[in-house]
Amino acid sequence: MTDPSSNASPGTGQSSSTPDPSLPAWARRQQDAANPLSDERMLAFIGPKWPTYQRKFAPFIEDPSFVPTWNWSAALFQSAWFLYRKLYLAAFTAMLLPGLAFRLLTGYETQMTVSELQKPENEGLMLMQIAVGVSSIIAAGGLANWLLFRRARAAVRLAMAQELPAAETLPWLARVGGINWVGVALAVAVFIMSAYAALRA
Repeated sequence: MTDPSSNASPGTGQSSSTPDPSLPAWARRQQDAANPLSDERMLAFIGPKWPTYQRKFAPFIEDPSFVPTWNWSAALFQSAWFLYRKLYLAAFTAMLLPGLAFRLLTGYETQMTVSELQKPENEGLMLMQIAVGVSSIIAAGGLANWLLFRRARAAVRLAMAQELPAAETLPWLARVGGINWVGVALAVAVFIMSAYAALRA
């Protein structure tokens, strides 16, 4: 695997080189400002999987407006993946929105159990539940990379606005970014308890 900090990123239009230390300070700052999303910073924020996300982020680096991409991990695990990547607002939305959408579309104010949904008279509700679930999968998988890119870009901009010394910028980005296994464990525990309660009802 090629070291992502050694060459320009193919297809991103961004140079991955760090500012040349032989340049005067003002020239280094100018060079740094021209390429804020360098491979070095993004690697610090994303972690070891940056080479994978480098390809996924390429459309956003060219044009920061939303472009649909796909993330299978986010599609399959949804709120757990968002917690894993410290996208807490997205995780909270992924937890609440499907249930809210189902209630708004069906008019049911109470959560229906699996056994209730399996009754013949509730076939339409079961189909609606499936439709809401599939829509959630598509939304999570299609939005995940863009949301993670926006968070990475915001963190880099904040680091530059604070004018942190170069020796502190990368460790700070690694702390703000990275992953959160505690959040994943919490999401899995909540899911298991909810599934158990639904099956026991």
